[in-house]
Amino acid sequence: MAAIDAHGDDVVLKLEDNERSLMLTVFTDLAALLAEDDNEDGRPDSENWEARLGLVERPRPQDPALLRLFPDVDPLDEERSQEFRRLTEFDLQQAKAHNVRIVLNGLAKGSSIALSHDEVLAWMKGLNDLRLVLAVRMGIDTEEAQEEKYAHRDDLEESEELTLTLYDFLTWIQDRLTTTLLSDLPGDDDT
Repeated sequence: MAAIDAHGDDVVLKLEDNERSLMLTVFTDLAALLAEDDNEDGRPDSENWEARLGLVERPRPQDPALLRLFPDVDPLDEERSQEFRRLTEFDLQQAKAHNVRIVLNGLAKGSSIALSHDEVLAWMKGLNDLRLVLAVRMGIDTEEAQEEKYAHRDDLEESEELTLTLYDFLTWIQDRLTTTLLSDLPGDDDT
């Protein structure tokens, strides 16, 4: 079972081989999902200066998971949402992809992963994005839908049960990373 401990200035995440392998798979899938908005000419947006400057229209994502990661700023105002998407989505996509690369680089180090403070923050953001994607794929879009899913967990198909178990595992890791970071913050007694 995974373990997370603070060691000096680092946070050490220890994973079983099967946990690490699974995380490599799902974060590789997330990296591919984030890269789906390449240009028609095959060049990634990172090579397209017009996209970086917000000069290129960015279509509203058709994939519900991508739409959850890049939501409309105002669901009632399509024009405002499109303008916001044009000006911000490239940078947001690049930041999300950067966080996923940090997670993948950490996972590539082996089963015992020492993370700096900044790497922990990137992991927490990457885990959150992956959890959002999984929630959309499972149809969890409200607290009630989540409660319903858990209430009928025994009735789920095997693949959906495995996805829910993965969701729980990622939630646990994210929670432990957060708790570990918060425990390092100075308390009222330290001032």
